Amino acid sequence: YLTFQALRSGKLSLDDQLTVSSYAWQAGGAATGGSTMFLDPGTNVKVEDLLRGMIIQSGNDACIVLAEGLAGTEAAFADEMNAKAKELGLTNSHFVNATGLPDDAHYMSPRDLASLAKRLITDFPEYYALYSETSFTYNNITQGNRNPLLYRVGSGADGLKTGHTSVAGYGLAASAIRNGRRLILVSN
Repeated sequence: YLTFQALRSGKLSLDDQLTVSSYAWQAGGAATGGSTMFLDPGTNVKVEDLLRGMIIQSGNDACIVLAEGLAGTEAAFADEMNAKAKELGLTNSHFVNATGLPDDAHYMSPRDLASLAKRLITDFPEYYALYSETSFTYNNITQGNRNPLLYRVGSGADGLKTGHTSVAGYGLAASAIRNGRRLILVSN
């Protein structure tokens, strides 16, 4: 939400390039064994690519690079996330990182996740198509979108996001249009 807001305000553009820090590479890169965009430290990456890496590939490294690009540090970005959550009325959420990786103080209720999904769709329709893209290639590595509903013909699914951590297990925030009506589902 914060990245789309920065794009709309002109603070950031899709063509801007952000530098991959050593921290982003160490905390979210391939060496972690988690989902990654396979970014190389010290390289510059277009914001548009980082968005696709975050949304389609679930790249933790992409999340951290965007956070650092917008707020200077991942911790400062988490503070901005908490302020925005309060502003949006998300009453059962607290963030300590940009990735959603496990931390006892990092949580979000299914209701808050559904509310945020609705706001993303309605507040930033110009970027919502990214959530329905089924693959993205970066650094000569193609990764498919992990949302299984996008591959079901006739489902009407057009997003949103999957997630997995060792603590929470598998989760899905999905959206589809059925019979002219937008449906949002959050499952864990």
